[in-house]
Amino acid sequence: MKTSFSTITLVLLASLISGCNPATSNVIIDPIRPVKLMTIDNAVSKQTRVFPAKVEANQEANLSFRIAGQVIALPLLEGQTVQKGELLAQLDDRDAQNALLNREANYDLIHADFKRKTQLLKQKLISQAEFDSAKAELKSSRAALANAQDNVSYTQLHAPFTGTIAKRIINNHQIVQANQAVLTLQKNATIDVVIQVPETLAASIKDYDEARARLAQISFSAKPNHHYPVTLKEYSTEVTPGSQTYAATFSLKQPEDLNVFPGMSAELTLDLVKADHSRSPILLPQTAIAKRDSDNASIVWVFNEDTQTVHASIVSIGAVHSKGIEVLSGLKPGERIVVAGIQHLSDDMKVKALRWQRGV
Repeated sequence: MKTSFSTITLVLLASLISGCNPATSNVIIDPIRPVKLMTIDNAVSKQTRVFPAKVEANQEANLSFRIAGQVIALPLLEGQTVQKGELLAQLDDRDAQNALLNREANYDLIHADFKRKTQLLKQKLISQAEFDSAKAELKSSRAALANAQDNVSYTQLHAPFTGTIAKRIINNHQIVQANQAVLTLQKNATIDVVIQVPETLAASIKDYDEARARLAQISFSAKPNHHYPVTLKEYSTEVTPGSQTYAATFSLKQPEDLNVFPGMSAELTLDLVKADHSRSPILLPQTAIAKRDSDNASIVWVFNEDTQTVHASIVSIGAVHSKGIEVLSGLKPGERIVVAGIQHLSDDMKVKALRWQRGV
């Protein structure tokens, strides 16, 4: 009897357990579909480059005397600002003045002799050859006098432009030779900034020149968070020796809130985009674009970060390239779209980004 009772008990328990299974199998959980996403980049920002730059003087000149002599006046200090035409240095001019007096006396004598021979020629008392010789001698004397006058003016060194004394190369009372550098004068009201552009981007410099509305900006280490606008001045079409780069020079006015000197380092942010580049098409893989059955419109699926859902967006497509299909309109930079797994998507469907794993 005990054996029969146990058997009946096991059968009843098995029936209860099998009766519960249909109730639990009715609960169905919809899985969140994984998709591969792509962010639409700003094509314009991709063409922005940051270059290390070097500050140079907009104009620089090593000034020297054109004649030899002893310096008797050199009142300037390095860093001092001078105005155009201001006297910078002076030589002892006594020898030049004496040479000038000698040339003046010689010219007066020859000029008087020429006047006499002019009268004698009219009276036919001298030959034409004698008169021509006197005339040539007068011209030579006049040239020697002008040269002596120039030498006197060469004893003074004047500023050819308004600028700053960058370097004083000699000291006062020193004897200098002709064309020996005395001072270095820099024009710092306008600053030049030079960058080296690689050959792959050198052609874009011309595009920048044609679209000057896109100003470049420069920042200095003294004020890294402050940017100053610069404009393109010139660019070289000859490669820089020792590198496959080309020099491009930009200019800016001397900032009022910062002293910028030649030789300083800086960073120049340059937009190499053409003026119409903002209308350049976006390239998408073919797997991202579908045709909607209801109206045959071209659509892509845009991912919403906040709701983790997708919605269809109508786009206008262009030419087909080896790298993808052109999307002319319908998308904005920064949007994330589905590029794989679009076959079973619907509006407001929850999805999750497919994570890349090693070996996938």
